[in-house]
Amino acid sequence: MVLVASVFQTVEFYVIVSVVAAAVIAVVSLPERKGEVKLHLIAGELLQQADFEAADGPGNGQLLIEVHAGNFVSIRRTGLDGVTMAGAVSLAVKVSGFDIVIEERVTAGAASPFGMATGALFHLDFLAPEWYHIRYESERFSEHAAFTLHVREGIVMRKPLIH
Repeated sequence: MVLVASVFQTVEFYVIVSVVAAAVIAVVSLPERKGEVKLHLIAGELLQQADFEAADGPGNGQLLIEVHAGNFVSIRRTGLDGVTMAGAVSLAVKVSGFDIVIEERVTAGAASPFGMATGALFHLDFLAPEWYHIRYESERFSEHAAFTLHVREGIVMRKPLIH
């Protein structure tokens, strides 16, 4: 009986109790699971090559991301191919916490007397001034990009779309 009682007075016992207590605190302080995924559908404004300073051309897609006053984010997508000005490009933006997945949706459109679109402009007005992990996917053109964006006025970044 004396041997069992002496265990409670050893350094090893207190080290083990401290580790168990730290593990319990770590489990309790884990962040909660992500909330629901919010879906935003955004229509793009089609642009022609004349609307760009320098055209990237088909197969060389690029994103130009700009953060404006009021956490207003614009994304200019270049390098469209086979989309007439009668077509459409839109985004399905899925926001889950600070992770964003952007899926590009393209409708080529019928022949148009206004010519071909080489890019599209999108406006996101639902982001808070935080850091976001963003994945942009274009299934039609087999292009994608991944980047981190700090939503803060004045931020401008270019990100190439890769195959």
